[in-house]
Amino acid sequence: MNSKDTKILYFDSTSFDVTYQKLKDDLGGELFNRHYILNDDKYGEIYLEYFDINAPFKMSVNRCKLKQDFFVKDDNYAEQQQLFFLFLRKNSSLSINDYENDDGEVNLGEHGVQYNIMMRHNKRHLLTTLEKNIEVDWIGMRMDFKEIGPLVNLNEKDTNEFIDYLVNRNYYEGSTTELEGLIEDIFQAQKLTIGRNAIIMGLGMQLMGMLLKKMIEHKKKTSDKVIADDLLEQYFEIKDYILSDYHSIPTTRDISQKFGIGETKLKEDFKSIFDQSIFSFITSHRMMDAHRLLRMTDYKIGDIGKQVGYNHLSKFTGAFKKYYGYTPSELRGSKRIKSF
Repeated sequence: MNSKDTKILYFDSTSFDVTYQKLKDDLGGELFNRHYILNDDKYGEIYLEYFDINAPFKMSVNRCKLKQDFFVKDDNYAEQQQLFFLFLRKNSSLSINDYENDDGEVNLGEHGVQYNIMMRHNKRHLLTTLEKNIEVDWIGMRMDFKEIGPLVNLNEKDTNEFIDYLVNRNYYEGSTTELEGLIEDIFQAQKLTIGRNAIIMGLGMQLMGMLLKKMIEHKKKTSDKVIADDLLEQYFEIKDYILSDYHSIPTTRDISQKFGIGETKLKEDFKSIFDQSIFSFITSHRMMDAHRLLRMTDYKIGDIGKQVGYNHLSKFTGAFKKYYGYTPSELRGSKRIKSF
């Protein structure tokens, strides 16, 4: 990317309306009913929508595929202390530079990196890189600091400690199969008509609650074992490797030999990083991908089973029911779930 020729877009994360108007002024496009939409031969496609109902947070669901490289400079001016959350949809990626500090560039969502989620304080400004011809889908949320404690049932002391922890840094977090599933449900719920806002905000509440719970548990967790950054990167390479081909899932021994890590250490470190055993992690991703395909496509159930590595329909059905509590056919037949 040639930074000299790259256009800068200016956002104000504390106001969706201000941001959408700035985009319209800079790029053109249309504004209507909490939406900003651009479909332009020169700049590409942008679809932004925010939701504002009676909830402790504000939320936006967004996607773009640009025909030029852009920097997004995020400045905000609210006096009230707020938290901002960014959740990347699976297979999306972008780069973030906290230009107030010497933290360098952080890549979100790419293969081999550890983060899909960012949380930050509204006093911290960012420069985000959006590269041309790459589709990026993300969910944005913001909430006042005072809402954190009631939302996750923290007392005032623990809430203040948690806020102090967040004020002085941007917090980056890896996703989980459960978080990825909720993110996908939110994007699919955009297609609904009746009950759409309530369903999306309900899913958003689950998403935020699950993330805050995960963060607080990590903060409280004490461990004598610290994994070095270079070793951590290796485990995210391992993650990509074990999910690269559902038809040829490696054994623990295969992984151990390929990456030169003892089997016992491999199992312990993997679980400490991803909160799941290797087998459970692979199973979760297979089931989540199957669930998405069942909801979003008309592929035959047997073909979906094969895509996630099950050559026999009976084995796929059994594994799916064990994981979710209902069969693939029951999911397909459920009007409530199918509506997503």
